[in-house]
This record gives sequence, structure tokens and C-alpha cells, in this order.
Amino acid sequence: MRRQGGVALITVILIVALATTVAVSMAAREQYDIRRSGNLLQAEQAWLYVQGIEGWAAHILRRDREDGEVDHLDEDWATVLPPVPVDGGQLSGGLEDLQGRFNLNNLLQAGQIDEAALQQFRRLLQLLELDPQLAEVLADWLDADIEPRFPAGAEDGHYLGLERPYRSANSPMTSVSELRLLAGMDAEGYQRLAPYLAALPTRSRLNVNTASLPVLMSLAEEIGEREAEQLIADRGEDGYAHVNEFLQHSALAGLELAAEQLSVSSEYFMLRSQVQFGRLIVSWQSLLQRDRSGQARVIRRSQASL
Repeated sequence: MRRQGGVALITVILIVALATTVAVSMAAREQYDIRRSGNLLQAEQAWLYVQGIEGWAAHILRRDREDGEVDHLDEDWATVLPPVPVDGGQLSGGLEDLQGRFNLNNLLQAGQIDEAALQQFRRLLQLLELDPQLAEVLADWLDADIEPRFPAGAEDGHYLGLERPYRSANSPMTSVSELRLLAGMDAEGYQRLAPYLAALPTRSRLNVNTASLPVLMSLAEEIGEREAEQLIADRGEDGYAHVNEFLQHSALAGLELAAEQLSVSSEYFMLRSQVQFGRLIVSWQSLLQRDRSGQARVIRRSQASL
């Protein structure tokens, strides 16, 4: 009888222990589900705020076009939106003219490499103290054929032999971050180069009113740092009114730059937006295209680099 009582006691203890374990597990799962639901709700609210920032950017760009055709760095669109408090967090954003950068897809024209654009990219690499042969590697990544360019190009024969093989794109870039896939491109070189580059959906003109010093210097071998600094200083508060005004600058005397590749207005802008909502921080990059009427729309967005 005593033995049966001991077995019963042990059984009760096991049942209580099992019930306690199940209860703790259920409570922990409930807490996890609550946190997960809260995170999902915050993420959805943050996404709505990102869309709101995009709407603000489109409005600024539309109003800017109504004020005039010239785009320069003293306009409202170039002003960074300071952190704005919202219920439960804050948001911020800022626009950048991507046509003030070198457009990687300008290297392609009807599926073939534009040698003038390739030379400009080589000069930009040299100005940033990077290997100019990376230009040949990029050309192979973009062009339609599978023959490596001499002497430093790289096509499928190189990439398929890597530990983690992949193929060259042989098509326009959709993101500057694709450069990380190029043979010979390391993280340090990419970080140095990326701020001066864009990967726009079409070939584009360089806006001389927003271009940085290295990008202006890359236009021609004869444009040194002193000349580029003078070009930037003389843009003034209102920028160059037209391309001919820029081309007639004394710093460019004797040079024959292609006017059809330059502009004083822009179509493509990048919006960087950040939303901090509770414990969640969301950062987005949105590519906006503004048409001639001033209407701007988002054509691409990413949480990574565009």
C-alpha cells in the first residue's frame, strides 16, 4: 500500500512538473507573439511614414519645377529634412540629384560600350586613386558579348571559376552595389567610388550645377583641381543658367566638351528616408523620376544602396 502511495505521489509530481512546463512554454510563446505582432505593427506604421516622406519629396520636386527649369544646390529640394517628431518616434529625409553623379549606364549605347564615357570613368578612377583597369572590367560586365576586353577585362570565364560562381550581367546595372561583384573591386575601393556614381534606368546628362569636384574633373584630362574649384565657385547661388554659360567659362578654354552630354536641370533624384518608431529603425532609398510637367514618381526603392 505504501509503495502504491509513493508511485501516486511521483505521478502527481510529474504531472505538476509537466503542467508547469507547458504553462511556462505557453506564456513564453504568448510573449513572443505579442512582441512579434508589435514589431509587425511598428514596421507597417514605419512603412506608411516612408510613403509620406516620398509624398513630401514629390511635392518639393513639383514645386521646384514650377519655379524654373534650372536645378542647383541652393534650392529647397537640396535641403535635408531635419528629424521630425511623430507619435512614438521621429522621421527624417533628404533628396540628392543623381544626375550630379557619373551614370554607370552611360557606358552603354545600343548594347555597345561608349568609349568616351569609358574614358571618363577611367579618369574618375584615377582621380580617386583606384585602378583604372577596373573600367575594362566594368565594360565587360555591361556589354552584350562574352569576350573579355584586352588586357584586364573579365567575363563568364572568370566569374564561373570562383568559389561561389556567378555570371556577368551583360546588361545595364540596376544598382551601384553591383560593382561589388566586379573582379578586382574590394570593399574599400567600392566605398571610395560609390558616392560619385549612379545607376539610372537610361542614359542621362550630367548636371553641371550639382556635379562634385571629382566628377567635373573627370570630364577632361585638362580639367585640374583648380579649374574644377573655379567652376564650382562660379556656379553661384543660382547655378549656371544654361550649358553654354558653363562651356564658355575661362576654366574650360580650348576644350571641346560635348554639350549634348551636359545639362543644368535634372530628372532623377534619390530620396534617403529614415523612420525611428519605437525600437524599430527603418532606412529606405527611393529613386524618383520627375517628368517635364514636374510630376515625380517613385520608380525604384530599396533598403540597400541604389
